Amino acid sequence: MLITQRFARNFRPLLRISSCDHDKLVLFDRCTKRTTKSFSSFSANATKKKSRRAKVALVGSGRMGQIRASLLYANPRFDLTSVVDSNFEGAELVADKYSAEPFETLFEAINADALDGVIVSTPTFTHDAVIREAARHGLSVFTEKPVDDTADKIDEIFKICNSAGVSLCCGFQRRFEDSYVAAAKAVHEGQIGRPISSSIVFADHPCPPIEFLLTGGNIFSDLSAHDVDYIRWVLNDEVASVFATGTSSTKILEDAGVHDNATVVLKFQKGAVVTLFMSRSASYGYDQRCEIFGDKGLASVENQHMNSTVLADENGIHRSPLKYSFPQRFNQAFATELDVFADVLLDHAVWPITGNDCIAVQKVSDAARLSCELGEVVELDNYSTVAPAAVTG
Repeated sequence: MLITQRFARNFRPLLRISSCDHDKLVLFDRCTKRTTKSFSSFSANATKKKSRRAKVALVGSGRMGQIRASLLYANPRFDLTSVVDSNFEGAELVADKYSAEPFETLFEAINADALDGVIVSTPTFTHDAVIREAARHGLSVFTEKPVDDTADKIDEIFKICNSAGVSLCCGFQRRFEDSYVAAAKAVHEGQIGRPISSSIVFADHPCPPIEFLLTGGNIFSDLSAHDVDYIRWVLNDEVASVFATGTSSTKILEDAGVHDNATVVLKFQKGAVVTLFMSRSASYGYDQRCEIFGDKGLASVENQHMNSTVLADENGIHRSPLKYSFPQRFNQAFATELDVFADVLLDHAVWPITGNDCIAVQKVSDAARLSCELGEVVELDNYSTVAPAAVTG
């Protein structure tokens, strides 16, 4: 018998029944019945969810792998059985923290347990081999962006997964972040009319060390992908042309030909113009903003602060700094996209980001890099991609 029923039975005699108390007793009885029903419903749902959990292996124990591990462990729909890393010590540390088994190779992890899927949180150049291994064993894959470093390679990997009958799910987290989703939905529902232009800011924080900037990835490849995917999705359109330029904030970077700040102008087929500004370092915090201007209104995604308190005094208006970096700003999005991956594994749902989306984003990033090198507009007329689906529901 539920505790609410026992409580109601024991408490009822203590009520002094009179004509004025009768209504209170009736209300009390209704509340306890409603609570009992709620507890019963919750118990049934919990039992249903517990009946099936997706067994997954996490490949990668670095910064992104650790973020994924904590979210997988916290999600009752997943069973994180193994952590894989060629750096076995790293795999051991993460596996021990989240009650999983460490392995040096995915092959070992697959043979140790009956897995449902694989999460790939390793550097881009390793994705191909890991995804192929998973596909050979009939396992669907969630991978960090990009799937690979060229459009042709991405196309090939998707074909391999399609042939194997498994899903390849690339994580473009803005499609799963509540504020970005709400803005996209407003545009798709026509609330701002016809989209005319968009202004996007991606300013990273904290600044990576100089060693990374000198040897790391190109700014167009590293920073543009999430916003390019997002604005294609919002506009439900394809990029027609790209113009990009960049600057170096220090003499060391300039001498090395490395840009740590860049601007990209995207002209879309339906006429909208998008300006994307990117920086490796915003001294004041993680700066992520997006505005979409239409002929009937404006939709915007604002920055998030460490807290929402605002103090006003004789010296002005004061509020907390911006969130520190991407793990804090997009934690909800990272959790949501993994939950959608659980839908894929457990309920055979279709991942919302297609191979064509991934290929299109990579082509725009490549075109931006080429445009910056040539100092001229790069036309994408020869690229045949499919426009992303609009928000539904």
